[in-house]
Amino acid sequence: MLATYVIGLREGLEAALIVGIVAAFLRQRGQARALRYVWVGVVIAVLLCSAVGVALQILGQELPQRQQEMLETVVGVCAVGIVTFMVVWMRRHAPGMRAELEANAAAALAQGSVFALVGMAFFAVLREGLETAVFLLAAFQAADSELSAGLGALLGILTAVVVGAGLYRGGIRINLTRFFRVTSVVLVIVAGGLLATAVHTAHEAAWFNNFQGQALDLSWLVVPGTVTSSLLTGMLGLQPLPTYAEAGVWLIYVVPMLLYVLWPQGRRLTAAAVACVLAALSITACGSSSSAPKGAHKLAVTLVDSGCTPESARVPAGSVTFEVTNAGTSKVSEMELKNRSGIILGESENVVEGVPGHFSLNLQPGTYIINCPNGDKEDQGKLVATGNAVAKPTGASAALLSTATSAYRAYVIAQTAQLQGATKRFVAALRAGDVREAKALFGPTRLHYESIEPVAESFGDLDPDIDARINDVTNVAQWTGFHRIERTLWEQNTTRGTASYATKLMDDVNTLARKVQAIQLQPAQLANGAVELMNEVANSKITGEEDRYSHTDLSDFQGNLSGSEKAFNLLVPALRQTGNAALAATISARFAAVQKSLDRYKRDTSLGYAPYTQLTLADRKTFAAEVDALDEPLSTVAAKVSSA
Repeated sequence: MLATYVIGLREGLEAALIVGIVAAFLRQRGQARALRYVWVGVVIAVLLCSAVGVALQILGQELPQRQQEMLETVVGVCAVGIVTFMVVWMRRHAPGMRAELEANAAAALAQGSVFALVGMAFFAVLREGLETAVFLLAAFQAADSELSAGLGALLGILTAVVVGAGLYRGGIRINLTRFFRVTSVVLVIVAGGLLATAVHTAHEAAWFNNFQGQALDLSWLVVPGTVTSSLLTGMLGLQPLPTYAEAGVWLIYVVPMLLYVLWPQGRRLTAAAVACVLAALSITACGSSSSAPKGAHKLAVTLVDSGCTPESARVPAGSVTFEVTNAGTSKVSEMELKNRSGIILGESENVVEGVPGHFSLNLQPGTYIINCPNGDKEDQGKLVATGNAVAKPTGASAALLSTATSAYRAYVIAQTAQLQGATKRFVAALRAGDVREAKALFGPTRLHYESIEPVAESFGDLDPDIDARINDVTNVAQWTGFHRIERTLWEQNTTRGTASYATKLMDDVNTLARKVQAIQLQPAQLANGAVELMNEVANSKITGEEDRYSHTDLSDFQGNLSGSEKAFNLLVPALRQTGNAALAATISARFAAVQKSLDRYKRDTSLGYAPYTQLTLADRKTFAAEVDALDEPLSTVAAKVSSA
């Protein structure tokens, strides 16, 4: 709110000053009637600038998530360019602005040109208005609350109008040089935050991926969902875990710009500014973005059209971190590591160009299968872990990790049993032709599946048979599972034609229940699964793509969140034992923030949550920011427990 207030006040006052100077000059010359033409120009400019701002906002809402990130990056960079030009221009031209405007107005009067007066007001307000529209749009995109941001902008503009009217009538006198200097300082800091946010969204859009290592841990200060977070993120662009790139561009922009604004007129500042920029660059050059823990072997895997490379690899047995990148293929976006029985031990999904993925495992000697779905063939690669058998860890942390995996296995078995019972009731409603009951049971049944989805995914085709969406299958005739039934229930409002899908769904859930009885897990798989579940939230629940017919996505969201938090909580004692208590506390706070936001949509219905259609754009942005803030530290847990 403070950032948008200052933007509205500064830009509004600049426009008010320009119009006020022209108006006062006309009044002094006895040409008050000519003011009507000035106001015509002002109104036209305001309407045009408002239309530009609304159009950009609507465009951003209509774009897919990645394209929204691209637009936010472009708007942010443009806003920083505009504020930089504005600060520099005002510093250079403010002393002679009145004389220049009065000379132009006098020339227009001498020529008797109505269009010249309209044009003067129009272009003056248009410039300030377009600057305001772009700058405010960038600030709105970076703000946690669009309502408070909008209120701040409105109050700033209204204050500017009041001050401008007071200056025109002579009732208010302010030191304009000091005013513009102070507001320039605030705007430079805001612009630095917007630039850091633009770097963040550029990474989300896969445009910029250098210097992504963690520079600072501000999670104790910037807690998503709090007033402090809204102020620091909206005003300064601070992220809970800023990267070297975000911190670096903030310093590189803000330090020399503040020197420029505050440096006395007539003195040289080039040497000082260059020294500060070099210092900031030296800070950003110190980062490292490696996700592998100390002592772990790293294996780089690249996704290509044919699948992934290398197709054959050897690593020492023990802790291994797989770093997955995309070479530009749109066919392949996932890498899986399977054991010889075909069970997926770890995977990295939604890996697109510029957005890498990683996961860690503790591998015993033996042969493993590398699979990159949608490549030329299934299970195309081979990984050999060499050396002696990895001794089971001993000590307090080892015992805690063993307890965690046993407890999680019990949790998976219990959730699968609940899924069996709920699916049985859901299938019974379908067979009875009870559309209303089937719709009421759909979301609550799926919640149990969503909480353990990574385990189901480890059993090959079982997950696609149960949970595939229409865009996940190449042949719609072979599409089965929850979403196939969902489309019939909501689009056709009938159970007719669902009998065969219901039977297969029940059979597949029973198969899942049998398989989980024998599943063996390692601590890193719990951590990897927790990350995968939150990735599910980010990629399909927040966007509304998962339950696109029933809009029961928030129930699925809760299932993913509960399953992820359960896996993480079981690892917390071991994290504390190994000196990672601060990390555990940070992640717990992030989970709580996401849950608090989701709880706002709880309803006293059979589903338990509001339909997805009740989410606003601001809600989706808040969820996305909170999930992103959680994912960053959560993604480091697997490597830590793998090497514990």
